[in-house]
Amino acid sequence: MREKKKIIFWSLLFSIFLLLTFIFTLRTIHRYELWKDHEEYLRSVNKTVEEWMHINLISKRSGIPKDVIYTEIGIKESFTNSRKPLNKLCQDNNLNCTQVVALLNRGRI
Repeated sequence: MREKKKIIFWSLLFSIFLLLTFIFTLRTIHRYELWKDHEEYLRSVNKTVEEWMHINLISKRSGIPKDVIYTEIGIKESFTNSRKPLNKLCQDNNLNCTQVVALLNRGRI
């Protein structure tokens, strides 16, 4: 009986380890693809906001605090919203992405 509990414990622990490895691998792949697609922009000193950027990246690159960005856009701050690209956020909230990008770029200067 004791041996069976030991096997179940180690199996469960190994399963959790595999799941976490899978999640972090997907996250790394996603970040690499974003970097690969926009490498030239990310290496430059250009701080303009573009529609492919997510809120966290906009905040880090341009220095605009997240709460100001959410207020300017007019949407609620949330964990999922800060990781969605700006064009997806605009689409979900029926906003004109070109106007939102122009508004954020105007507010930055």
